[in-house]
Amino acid sequence: MKKIFIVAGDSSGDRYAGRLMAEIKSRKPGIQFLGIGGEEMLKAGLKSIVPLEKISVVGFWEVAKRFNFFRNLIEQCKKILLDENIDLFIPVDYPGFNIRLAGYAKKINIPVFYYIAPQLWAWGKNRAEKLAKVTDKLFVVFPFEVDFFKSKGINADFVGHPLLDSPEFNSNFLKYSERKNIIAFLPGSRNQEIKRHFPLLSKTADLLMQKLPDYEIGIGKSALIDNSVYENLISGNINWKLWDDSRELMNNSKAGIVKTGTSTLEAALCGMPFSMIYKTSFITYTLGKNIVNLPYLSLVNILSNKKVVNEFIQSDATPEKVSEDILHILNNIEQYESMQEDFLKIRSYLGVQGASKKIADMIIKEAFL
Repeated sequence: MKKIFIVAGDSSGDRYAGRLMAEIKSRKPGIQFLGIGGEEMLKAGLKSIVPLEKISVVGFWEVAKRFNFFRNLIEQCKKILLDENIDLFIPVDYPGFNIRLAGYAKKINIPVFYYIAPQLWAWGKNRAEKLAKVTDKLFVVFPFEVDFFKSKGINADFVGHPLLDSPEFNSNFLKYSERKNIIAFLPGSRNQEIKRHFPLLSKTADLLMQKLPDYEIGIGKSALIDNSVYENLISGNINWKLWDDSRELMNNSKAGIVKTGTSTLEAALCGMPFSMIYKTSFITYTLGKNIVNLPYLSLVNILSNKKVVNEFIQSDATPEKVSEDILHILNNIEQYESMQEDFLKIRSYLGVQGASKKIADMIIKEAFL
């Protein structure tokens, strides 16, 4: 029986990996999957060695505080790679952990097909040489990444973005007048992100409701987080509602406030104009600021190569500034429609549907599964 070791580190990676695993199993039903993942990967047959929420942390300081846990987990993964006759390792994003593990896989002659390229073009060009040494194949989801990684000696293929495989990201955008009076809040998928962003969002909601009394606040819930976490943070008499399906929320809301990351790209593919926010620890922010070498943080702005959405980062992320931006979006139909036009260009730029099917075919052919 062929065995694939596969590791995702957050809810986005879990969705992408789960869909890929399902495509591989539809072609090769006998393949066994071991590794680390969440609900979607478990549905596709993963035997996970640790719950996804245990490793879903972000930030230099936040990871450093759990050094012993991650060191022991790396050793546990190495033992499985060595003892279980693994035929292929598929790292899914999550570079701090996966690049290190990929080095060990290569050392013991296990092929490494990396899915969702680490964003080294933004924060780690000096690490590209290391990635080249530990990766046999790299599947990238943004067209510009091909030239960047190939220039570093990495065998990279653009496969299209897996978000386009979801029907909710391919429907026509609802216009302003067709959308509901909802402001969507997407505070993040990790516990630490939610707790750090909620004070900002709560105060922003207070200011917005003073101007928009007929609106509702919709909170996009992470599958990794229990409802009680949100309920304990919600305060005041604001008209809040938790949404299990954040994509449905974004498809129907008039505007939103979205934490940086994949959610900003999802918001664009739903046609929802939004403000981007990001708050983290002082240490993580200071270190990150010295490493990231891009003018923007939001994927929407990076892919557009211009400022489409306003970014409110760290001390700049205040309730007054964010609420003012949301009100400006809602009160300026010309800007609203312009943002939706830019979102359509991003959708076109990301390729066509079928990324998971394409990658599954390539993996089976090139890894001789």
